[in-house]
Amino acid sequence: MSSPEIASLSWGQMKVKGCSTTYKDCKVWPGGSRTWDWRETGTNHSPGVQPADLEEVVKKGVKTLVIGRGMSEALQGVISVDELATENSEVLSFTS
Repeated sequence: MSSPEIASLSWGQMKVKGCSTTYKDCKVWPGGSRTWDWRETGTNHSPGVQPADLEEVVKKGVKTLVIGRGMSEALQGVISVDELATENSEVLSFTS
């Protein structure tokens, strides 16, 4: 099973193929997607993505984890790719 495709992306709006919800931020994994509410884990532009933000999708069995930094690349990462990589997952972090 593969993750749903991002159907469209613009400032403050993400649409996932096959989903009627328009997200501000979202998490996508094989078979589903949901709102990414930064308040759940204390995420902010700085300090950035928290390990707990990624735990949910890693537990769902993703093979490749892509972490975006936002439209202006303002979202920082507090964890390294090496910290996230497991024997079952590849991690890609886009910085530009």
